[in-house]
Amino acid sequence: MRATYPRMNSAKNASLFKVPPELYPLYAACFVVCCSATYFSFKKLTTDRTLKLGREIPQFDDKLEEALAKKE
Repeated sequence: MRATYPRMNSAKNASLFKVPPELYPLYAACFVVCCSATYFSFKKLTTDRTLKLGREIPQFDDKLEEALAKKE
């Protein structure tokens, strides 16, 4: 039997922290929640016609001129 090299043993223990396997479903659920929130928020912002994001504001100059002309 050969002795193990000290470098090999230190490399195995050099991980930053261990994640318990019991938390894997929690991480998966958080990942699904974040992805679905991003998807539905993006979908809402791009398809909702009541929001005025990136579209030009309607001009009411014609209606204003018509209303002023009626008063005169």
